[in-house]
Amino acid sequence: MRLVAIAPPSFEPLDALRREAPEIEIVASEDLQKLHAEIPGAEVVLLAPRHGRLLTDLWRDLSVTKWIHALGAGVEALPFDLLRRSEIIVTNSRGLYADALGEFAIAGMLWFAKDLRRLVRNQDARRWERLDVERLEGKTVGVIGYGGIGQAVGRRATALGMRVISVRRQQEFGDATIDDVIAEADYLVLSTPLTPATFHLLNRERIAAMRPEAVVINVSRGKIADEKALIEALEAKKIRGAALDVFETEPLPADSPLWALENVLISPHSADHTPDSHQRVMTFFIENLRRYQRGESLENVVDKEQGY
Repeated sequence: MRLVAIAPPSFEPLDALRREAPEIEIVASEDLQKLHAEIPGAEVVLLAPRHGRLLTDLWRDLSVTKWIHALGAGVEALPFDLLRRSEIIVTNSRGLYADALGEFAIAGMLWFAKDLRRLVRNQDARRWERLDVERLEGKTVGVIGYGGIGQAVGRRATALGMRVISVRRQQEFGDATIDDVIAEADYLVLSTPLTPATFHLLNRERIAAMRPEAVVINVSRGKIADEKALIEALEAKKIRGAALDVFETEPLPADSPLWALENVLISPHSADHTPDSHQRVMTFFIENLRRYQRGESLENVVDKEQGY
């Protein structure tokens, strides 16, 4: 079997794959010209995070490819218009980053509830200034996208005595509708995949419907929220704040107003970057590879019609 990894040749997780599957011919590159030469014979294509867009340029070369696996959870960059017309199976790593992202969401809630920015500022100034803080207990967490990440948030929030309301898809409701969740949430967590249906799901009108004390926490994709409208609401203090791990443009431009806002916590799309994250996703892929070799059903098959 020939496997082409669209990844830097030095991509460290590939070392584990080479050790565990020495019988497979593995080629790794992110150079488009080299990939055009190498990928035509690839039965399996492995995508490193943020390399999915190259598939569009390589599409005509995927003549014998049967399976594409994305090491990341997000697959919005894949050419689904082409994939839907093919027999290629697509899988991803959804769920493997959920715990870390669930922890970041709770950290964002605590950042605002305990006024941690003020504490850090006062510590830097050696200022003893007593203040009132909030309890998370009894607050409402609204989760849009109650898959693996949303459930990880929900478990942690429930353990803290918070009320959790959720919606999984626009057409498939959990405890409430999207607009109910947005209107009731003290902390609104965005953890839904990015698809054409979820682009700017949190739009200007929905931001306007949020409670003035509400906080937006985005751990999915930046384009789930209308960033311009969100900035305007934050600047005008129409909502309390935002804890953001993802943005419409990444890296976040130096001239973005978000950098200067006191009521924003910025994470450079790193909330799921733990020391073992690459190891975990590669272990999952290797297990899926063994299923593929045995002719068994694969885990984490992407719905090509839905795009996630």
